[in-house]
Amino acid sequence: MFVKRFAFMAILSVLVLGWQTSNLLAQADGVPIEPWQLSPMDPIWVNQAEKLRVEGKLLTDKVVASSLTAPSNEKIELVPVKSEPRDPKWVAEHARKAVVRIGWYFLCPNCDKWHLNFAGGYAVSQDGAVATCYHCIEPNTRTMREGYLIAIDSEQNVCPVTAILRADKEMDAAIVRVEGLKSEPLALNDETSPGDSAFLLSDPLGISGYFSSGMINRFFWLPGKNGGDARTLEGSRALRVNVSTDWAPGSSGSPVLDQFGNVIGHVAVIHSLSSANRGPGPGQNTMQEGEPPRSRTPRTSPTVIILHDAVAARGVKLLAESPKVD
Repeated sequence: MFVKRFAFMAILSVLVLGWQTSNLLAQADGVPIEPWQLSPMDPIWVNQAEKLRVEGKLLTDKVVASSLTAPSNEKIELVPVKSEPRDPKWVAEHARKAVVRIGWYFLCPNCDKWHLNFAGGYAVSQDGAVATCYHCIEPNTRTMREGYLIAIDSEQNVCPVTAILRADKEMDAAIVRVEGLKSEPLALNDETSPGDSAFLLSDPLGISGYFSSGMINRFFWLPGKNGGDARTLEGSRALRVNVSTDWAPGSSGSPVLDQFGNVIGHVAVIHSLSSANRGPGPGQNTMQEGEPPRSRTPRTSPTVIILHDAVAARGVKLLAESPKVD
């Protein structure tokens, strides 16, 4: 009896030890474990942002608003496109090194406290040119009394935005200069097709570091813009691409990558369509950065498909290469 009991306890110990060991080895060495959600008031970020504000190193909301209508148009040296196919794990690691969060450090109109609000972005040059959505950096006087534009790089450093280089509201794209950025720059690949792989690392609804995969679904023109020339800056303003990666508010401006680690577009809008609503219009649930989810589609017409619209890399590339923006 003693021998049997001893044997049973030995087997149980091995099973428990094995379970504990498997828990310890639940992810590979060096793989980051994310918090459930990002804290927009992370004291490390807040303290860095406040220090930059006090030192006068940040652009104010008024300066940004003025610069969006008259960007500096400095020359931007884009990095070359990568051509070596990689596996999804490599793309995820590459995206993590390249991530940029960009947004506002602002004084709330409803209280006397400072807040942080940010979306996605991505460096496109070695000297800190960062692309994002126009709507992510356009000041909103309804949501802040006083605001300063900042960026957070892949090493969690808060960096000052020093200039608006390009801005195109119709395209929903802007390129800014960020000082001291440590994030790796990404190339813009405008030679892609439906069926090509697509990957996205972003913070949908604040869910930190969410990586997803999908494909390019289609390229399309914005409503009423059919027949433009996508080879020109004017025509590319209305060019969009649907991809099947996952995103939500908080993902705007984040780069969608191909299997080589190049940018094929950046997150812009979500469209929720029903059988009674087959295209953009007043009955559609459309979400952008800073907007709460809203449903205007009748309950008798449930959502049947959600479309993810990205600004195509073609437009961003032409915008960056343009010496003068209209």
